[in-house]
Amino acid sequence: MTLILQTFPMPPGPQADLERDYEVRQAPFPDDAELAEAAVGAVGVIAGTEPWTRELLEANAGTLRCISRVGTGVDSIDLDAATDAGVAVLNGPGEMSLTVAEYSVGMMWTLARRIFDADASVRTEGFAKRIVLLGNDLAGKTVGIVGFGDIGRRVATICQHGFGMRVLAHTANPDPARLEAAGIDGAFVSLPELLRQSDFVTLHTPVTEETMEIIGREELALMKPGAFLINSSRGRLVDEAAVVEALHDGRLGGLGSDVFAVEPPPEDHPFFHTPRTILTPHFGSHSHESMFRMGDRAVRNLQEFMGTGRCERTVNPEVYQRLAG
Repeated sequence: MTLILQTFPMPPGPQADLERDYEVRQAPFPDDAELAEAAVGAVGVIAGTEPWTRELLEANAGTLRCISRVGTGVDSIDLDAATDAGVAVLNGPGEMSLTVAEYSVGMMWTLARRIFDADASVRTEGFAKRIVLLGNDLAGKTVGIVGFGDIGRRVATICQHGFGMRVLAHTANPDPARLEAAGIDGAFVSLPELLRQSDFVTLHTPVTEETMEIIGREELALMKPGAFLINSSRGRLVDEAAVVEALHDGRLGGLGSDVFAVEPPPEDHPFFHTPRTILTPHFGSHSHESMFRMGDRAVRNLQEFMGTGRCERTVNPEVYQRLAG
């Protein structure tokens, strides 16, 4: 049977489909050395966010044919190297969009209403801070959405139609027709303008050369005093040291982060000792429903590629020209 390396766990249904059709070698959440050893002989991969470097891809060229991501982001895969090695990279855009959008808005709400502070206080002080821990309503506030793909659009919908918030967005494709098609009464603006006007800034853009540390000291200085920053996309979108400074000096009202520049973060990560932060373990896309959808899509993408030599959801479609040549 065809050998498939699986580095990311899946629910029973997709797992059973995978094991029915292939020989599966499991190496969950491997470090670099474990991944290099486990990849030997694999024809395909059901992948998480482990790094697929040029060195690793070249070492397995000729055997490895595809990497099917459980999820959407492929920034941990060297796409140019994958194409050079003849490896198709597959993903599942949209399968977890609603889940991440709900998570992001939930983080905004939790920070604004100081729910974690209230939980801690009632456990130690009873109701002593009942009228002290005043938060903020979402209604009437401005949300700035950086990135307006499927997740960003869903965040805009929840914020505007669910909470009555004003929506601003920054995107590489600022066509007003996109807002109209999404049913959003809002505006596309420059990043500086978004930062100046927003009470909440939420990040939903992939990591590229242009977006690396898109939120740094200069950008944080532009934000409204007391504004909140939410990052459920990728840790490298922010300058973590600059965010720590902004939290300590009170310019930033709070941080909700599901992601880190290095994952998992080291034990001495400064976020752990910074006030007004809510931190989660890169699980914003993880609900029972979304995990099934993502796992099912990853397996179906793999099956499609293995059966036909192609897959509709290929991130580097130019690989097929290389394979054909």
